[in-house]
Amino acid sequence: MNEDLLQYVWRMGLFSQSDLQTISGETIQIIKRGHLNTDSGPDFSQSRIRIGEADWVGHVEIHNKASEWYTHGHHLDPAYNNTVLHVVRIYDKPVERLDGSIVPTLEIGDRLFPEVVANFSKLTLSMGWIPCENHLPDIDHFTKTMMMERAVVGRLEKKSEDIIEVFKMCNFDWQSAFYNMLSRNFGFSVNAAAFEMLAKALPLRVIDRHRENLHELEALLFGTAGFLEKDSEDDYSKKLQDEYHYLKKKFTLQQMDVHLWKHMRMRPANFPEIRLAQLASLVHRSSHLFSIVLETKDVKELKKLFSTDVSDYWFEHYRFGAPAKSKHGGNLSEHSAELLLINTVVPFLFSYGKHTGSDHYRQRALELLQVLKAEENNIIDKWKGLKVTPANAYDTQALLHHKKFSCDLKLCLNCPVGNKILQRKIEE
Repeated sequence: MNEDLLQYVWRMGLFSQSDLQTISGETIQIIKRGHLNTDSGPDFSQSRIRIGEADWVGHVEIHNKASEWYTHGHHLDPAYNNTVLHVVRIYDKPVERLDGSIVPTLEIGDRLFPEVVANFSKLTLSMGWIPCENHLPDIDHFTKTMMMERAVVGRLEKKSEDIIEVFKMCNFDWQSAFYNMLSRNFGFSVNAAAFEMLAKALPLRVIDRHRENLHELEALLFGTAGFLEKDSEDDYSKKLQDEYHYLKKKFTLQQMDVHLWKHMRMRPANFPEIRLAQLASLVHRSSHLFSIVLETKDVKELKKLFSTDVSDYWFEHYRFGAPAKSKHGGNLSEHSAELLLINTVVPFLFSYGKHTGSDHYRQRALELLQVLKAEENNIIDKWKGLKVTPANAYDTQALLHHKKFSCDLKLCLNCPVGNKILQRKIEE
């Protein structure tokens, strides 16, 4: 049997607790089951167990078979010396602490609620898109809300970890870290890695020196990205090439291989050249962008901050030297701007708040998600098919995280919905 299930059974008290006795026949009263330990060491700490007439405070260790105490080397580990109770499904041998003393053992194999075991098996053996898809439509709104609240915070915590790593890489400079992550997210998944490489090859200190001149910014970005290698016949491209040759020598820039950029199966509006032109415009229009983000509370003002005004060339081209059949909107769409807010601004507000100990910024991050539109993608469509309809970006971010880090891993024991399903027949 899965040891995680046994830990869950102990934590939730999902077993018959009448007339409990140790293997040696002493009475057991569970006063406090303790706190689950997610690190190394015994499974539960600060447990309080009455055995016979004595009250014991210490650890509880859970195993499928008692002999696993030795398999896992606990008899040699001083961290287990304060284990006051060994809870097992099957008792197959007595166990000792490092000092040779016997650990009291409780066998619960015949005390498990059969419906919990059966429900857990159904969830873990499910071949559905998510384990609980046949049960989800019947789950109450409160439980689903609890699931979403945990998941959205989990997503922001996960992204915060990534941001802090970038922050450290940028010598603890928030402006540079924001520029790096914003650049990556301008790749909108397909070209994210290439944009990240570009930001590392073209650091913010170089960008800042030419921020006020859009032409020079474009030369830096397009040139370092590798798009100015081929000779071009139009004046715009030639001028960028000339400018880049000078700037490349000035800053000893390392040029990327242009083949790293992807165009296949992509709408022209998402081509990397268009995104680079938009990034150049955004950087050109806003100095110290992260500082402005911290000060801007109104979502409309944030959207304005992420509006762009690209060079005229990009209203008539999607790629260098290849005129479009007709004029098109070369600027960043409202939809794309919202995605940048969701994937860059929100996580940075949360991470900054966490790093500085400010609940204000963490709360702002959550509130911003609640006023941004729900995202649209294949995963969200699947959730909608299960009658889970997101109202905003707060919900979609929660659902995306929950699918990847809970449902796909079948961590139903840690999920409010999974808990509800496991205990359904007991409650009824």
